[in-house]
Amino acid sequence: MRAQAGKARTAMLLAFASVLVATGCSAARTGAVPSSSPSASSPLTSIAPPAAPPSGAVGKLCGYPDAPGRLTKVMATDGVWLDAIRIGSGPRGVVLVPERGNEGNCGWWPYAAYLAAHGFNVVAIDHRCKGGSDCPAGPAGDPGSAAKAPAGLMADINGAVRSLRASGAVKVALAGGSQGGAEVLLAATRPPPGMTGVVALSADELSLPLATSPYPATVQAAAPRVRLPVLMAVSSNDSLISVQDTRRLYASVGSHGKRLVILGPQAGHGWDLVGPNGPGLPLPAFAATVTAFLQTITARARARPEPRRTPGSA
Repeated sequence: MRAQAGKARTAMLLAFASVLVATGCSAARTGAVPSSSPSASSPLTSIAPPAAPPSGAVGKLCGYPDAPGRLTKVMATDGVWLDAIRIGSGPRGVVLVPERGNEGNCGWWPYAAYLAAHGFNVVAIDHRCKGGSDCPAGPAGDPGSAAKAPAGLMADINGAVRSLRASGAVKVALAGGSQGGAEVLLAATRPPPGMTGVVALSADELSLPLATSPYPATVQAAAPRVRLPVLMAVSSNDSLISVQDTRRLYASVGSHGKRLVILGPQAGHGWDLVGPNGPGLPLPAFAATVTAFLQTITARARARPEPRRTPGSA
């Protein structure tokens, strides 16, 4: 079903891109550049609008870009298998946590490819009971909303971190949009080994139970316990989470290394803040700001040395 959705989205975006080229419309996302951030104002390079559907495995499922990602599985720390997209390699890792809707990890795909092109080892997961992920019985799973299965959301995120570290990532950051933004802040209260910071885009569901003990139940309860570096952002016209509520949540975050960016009214919600408006169009300038933050909090990550071999070892 999602493959069909990806094909439909690609066809729609191709048509949209052709209209933009024909009319000479600007590719910039209005209001997506915070004036207080020099790094966010730097334009990102665009590419020619694509003339054919993507041929790669992830592109066929999710649409453009046609980058060399792969569809795989990640095991949550409680043994549940999750659908995942992997792209990139190296010691700097990023886990992309999905929004609550049906688009799943495909919503992160354009930014995941961008991160990989900037040297990151990236995994974008589907939560349990979403997409092709397994759906366990009992409190760890629910065939409806993932929010009804708070016992499993942190296990999904921690399993993704563990998977990245097993593939060579030394330092790992989390990025989440919408409900996923709330989840990464919750995960930051008990960071697994190697986790160095979080990005929360349009974090919402502020009072919804998203975790069970030993984590705080809600992001409102979790925020004062966060000590890792945090970047938060929200659009000034977000209909799902207000600037006022975001400011209140940000003020309660316990980290001294935190930053809040209020974007313009057209920036969108969640992963829209770092996603393109069409195939071949540039990512909004804020994508560069987020990437710079991720580079900072995963700095000095070096590949693990190969184990020393003793004479006669295989």
